Amino acid sequence: MMDVLLVFFSSAVSSYFLIPLIYKLLLHSNTVAKNYCADIIVTGMGLILVPVIIFCFSISIVFFDLQHSILLVFLCGVLAIAFVGIIDDLLGKDCTRGFKGHIGSLIRGIVTTGGLKAMIGALIAGFIALINSNNILEVIINALIIALMANLLNIFDLRPGRAIKLFFVLGLVFIYIGLTFESKLFLAVVIGFSAVYLPHELRRSSMLGDVGANLLGICLGLIAIISFSLLIKYILLINLLIIHYVAEKHSLTKIIQNNIILKYIDEIGYKSGP
Repeated sequence: MMDVLLVFFSSAVSSYFLIPLIYKLLLHSNTVAKNYCADIIVTGMGLILVPVIIFCFSISIVFFDLQHSILLVFLCGVLAIAFVGIIDDLLGKDCTRGFKGHIGSLIRGIVTTGGLKAMIGALIAGFIALINSNNILEVIINALIIALMANLLNIFDLRPGRAIKLFFVLGLVFIYIGLTFESKLFLAVVIGFSAVYLPHELRRSSMLGDVGANLLGICLGLIAIISFSLLIKYILLINLLIIHYVAEKHSLTKIIQNNIILKYIDEIGYKSGP
């Protein structure tokens, strides 16, 4: 327990000092976007997770007996998705939405930043699945879990704090199911950052951006493929496919707003509307 707390507090403290620095960097470089109220605010704050994860992993290697290969898998996924996520935040000006929209654009020979992110994300998921699976079926399952989980937090990231709240809920579920030691430390790192950053998001002073939402998602995806049994992975994959299908057909925000419990959770810490 003390090892997890050490990593959590290391993440929280480093995030506390990095948040104002990265905020100023993004603000001065005009890395801004409209939020759901059409206010122009800083985006891409999820980028902070990259140095925080590297810092906390370094501390973990010094103090704990870990499987370094697993940490490298985590870091590979983090760096790759952060790269495509920040490209989407910096250059993503298109209005194309959803898998259908991006695939349709690619068929027409138009490469959107979202489409590029989807392609590279699929390659990342496939690569990591290949080195963490025992057979072709497991490769497919693991790759789909990584890719869909990375996208899941992104499609929910339409209101202040929503992606982080979903991350907390799924993180608790994952802890209940059972995690490897490395996965517990990885989750503690991301929770530490998320807990410190969440108030900034709820105040609508900045946004995680695609880079942040995708990072939260891929962290959960990587933890799932490393920690869970094949049966749990099947159940998780089915649920991910159902949610993505619903998201393609309906507005997740409307579904949340029409459910008293989900609406209450969604609005904890902020009030909807301008």
